[in-house]
This record gives sequence, structure tokens and C-alpha cells, in this order.
Amino acid sequence: MNGINSIADSPRPGQAHRVVTSEAIAAVEAMVRENRCVTVNEIAAHMVKSKGSAHRIVHDILQFHKVSASWVPRQLTAE
Repeated sequence: MNGINSIADSPRPGQAHRVVTSEAIAAVEAMVRENRCVTVNEIAAHMVKSKGSAHRIVHDILQFHKVSASWVPRQLTAE
């Protein structure tokens, strides 16, 4: 193995990953529920977060999806 004894990943330099907080999630959810036509870019600009973080919160955590130009929850309820 050419003198390498460990197969574990060594630490890599670079920007640390940001943690999405529950306050940010609540703020994004309130923003989407107030105006369902809001875009991910508008959410990112308002929250001063990256577009990737805003997209992750909306799609992966809150599980909202665009349907006919407005955000709707993935699991529709009677409301």
C-alpha cells in the first residue's frame, strides 16, 4: 500500500458545512405559507442564505414541491 497504513479519510481543508437551524426552517415555512408564489431565490435573498440551503430546506426538509407556480405540501390534507 505504498507506506500508507490507514484507509480512513484524512481531514480536508475547505469551508465548513453550515447547519440548518430550526429557526431558519420555521422562518422559511412561514414565508412559504404566507406567499406560496415565492421562489427559492427570493427565500435565499431574504434569509441571507445560499440558494442551495434554501432549496434544501424547502424540498428536503419541508418537502414542498412546485405545483402550478405555488408551493404545496407533498402530503395534501383536507385544509
